[in-house]
Amino acid sequence: MSTPSLPADISNFFLLRHGQSEANVKRLIASSHAAAATAFGLTDTGRAQVHASLTSAVATSILPETCHVISSPLLRARESAEIAAAVLGTAVRIDSRLAERGFGELELMSDDHYEQVWSLDRSDPTHEQWGVESASAILSRVSTLIHELQQADGRGTFVLCTHGDVASVLLCAASGLALTQHRDVGAMVNGEVRSLVGRPASGLSRL
Repeated sequence: MSTPSLPADISNFFLLRHGQSEANVKRLIASSHAAAATAFGLTDTGRAQVHASLTSAVATSILPETCHVISSPLLRARESAEIAAAVLGTAVRIDSRLAERGFGELELMSDDHYEQVWSLDRSDPTHEQWGVESASAILSRVSTLIHELQQADGRGTFVLCTHGDVASVLLCAASGLALTQHRDVGAMVNGEVRSLVGRPASGLSRL
């Protein structure tokens, strides 16, 4: 099986990690559609984080005033994408390939379990311990989406609204590094906007 890869030029792609969510506050893993499609939305702090990041990115001309906004189907991401779309004057498209990493048996457990998963990632990005989706599988699904978006509109600018591990895997791959390093090189904070080629996209408000 070949290793999935990103297009050679991804300078027109930006990542938006959803703002602080109720799951973040409760320190729960909420990754499945069943658990998080209609629950665990943004907190007031999360909404403020996203709005501050997007307005800063537009004000500093890092993002054009109009972009395509593509979002994970989970509630916290959709709410973040709607804020982004309002700032950017566009609509939100939902794509399941931007959904949170599947955490299998760890669903709705304490987020302390993240570190156990990431520890295994650092030695094997294909592992599926506890039924967790592998880092390499994340890259495969999202790289397919990115290729499709480029083929449809090679000159457009895209904001992909997604989740922590999806973002870190993409940023790691875009840097040309092994996915074993994804949490060390690609971790984003809630509400952060970042160019997929690695440049911070705004002076993030860490509310």
